[in-house]
Amino acid sequence: MMASLGCEVLMTKTAILDFVLKNWKALAIVALSLVVAMKSRHDYSLMQKAYETQNESYQAQIDGLKEIHKQEIRDKQLLMENHMESIAAIEEEYENALQMIKQLREDKQGQYKNKFNHDREQLIKDIESKFGIQYAP
Repeated sequence: MMASLGCEVLMTKTAILDFVLKNWKALAIVALSLVVAMKSRHDYSLMQKAYETQNESYQAQIDGLKEIHKQEIRDKQLLMENHMESIAAIEEEYENALQMIKQLREDKQGQYKNKFNHDREQLIKDIESKFGIQYAP
């Protein structure tokens, strides 16, 4: 029985060897096709991972740019508020200065009216010294 089993194994090996020798080109094509298919699948997997990584990177960049944009908008609004406050303060100072000038003008007019009515000689001297002209009566 052992001999017949050994003989069957030998015949099977011989049959396989004959099949391989007879169809080696087809077997080589099948083997190479499997290698190419596995390599393509591996390359596709690597490309998919690279694509996903690139998308994540782009999304992170977009999120960063959005945050920078929001910060710039906040900064611009803060600057605008500061400028508006400065403009309001300048306008208030301007109004106060106008009031002060108006008051000084009224005071000077009152002084000149008083001098005109009571002390014309002093008014003449003030005009001569201020404008550098000579009074001719």
